[in-house]
Amino acid sequence: MPSVAVVGTGRRRAASGVALVVVLAGVVVVGSVLLAPGAFAEAAPIPGSPLDAYDKHMPYDVGAHKLARLAALIAYVLMVATVVLGVVLRLRFMQRAVNRATFYGAHMTLALAAMIFGGIHGLTFVYQPVWQIGWVRLAVPFTGGVQRIPVGLGILGVELAIAVACSVWLQRRLGYHRWLRVHQLAYVSFGLVWLHIFLVHPEPRHLNLVSVGIAAGAGTILLAFLIRALPSRSRLRRRAFPGGTGVVE
Repeated sequence: MPSVAVVGTGRRRAASGVALVVVLAGVVVVGSVLLAPGAFAEAAPIPGSPLDAYDKHMPYDVGAHKLARLAALIAYVLMVATVVLGVVLRLRFMQRAVNRATFYGAHMTLALAAMIFGGIHGLTFVYQPVWQIGWVRLAVPFTGGVQRIPVGLGILGVELAIAVACSVWLQRRLGYHRWLRVHQLAYVSFGLVWLHIFLVHPEPRHLNLVSVGIAAGAGTILLAFLIRALPSRSRLRRRAFPGGTGVVE
């Protein structure tokens, strides 16, 4: 009977994982339709862009803009690599070839680097008056004056990633399994950051090298999420028969 219970649990987790994927796909489709170029009759300057600053007679630092873009791309790549290494660490892939401590150290280093570059990306906008972002608005989500929702999603995603990283120090107090549930909020953090990237600027919604890279990163995270959400038969058998061979007679 334990095998039936475990299979039932696996099916419920599979159903919840598929439902979450469907919801995320729906959000992406609706967002792309509403925010696609030509969706609105009048073409206005992109809020926070150099043209928008020119129309509002505000200075615009092109160097800070380039730094923000570069830091955002680096942070995105590091975040994808962090999640992938986390899945490798959890599922014990390549454990015979590489020491587990090496995987863990690389996972933590990439996570720290991703948050640092994400912070640099956010700090550059303090020096762009057209964005109307100060230190308080940079720390409190959904309080910015320009593109409040997309910017707020990015701030919330970064802050959630910081909270997930800091939860490592509470692992012993929370217990491993409870801490693992908190740690899995990293997928939610990535989803918020991805929505921020997708909504804040039209570039990811056009066919170019950047959009292909962003889509590839999102596809990689989705695959990693499905691997964790949909357990394989061998893992289900190991849970049903922890001390046996996993063969049902």
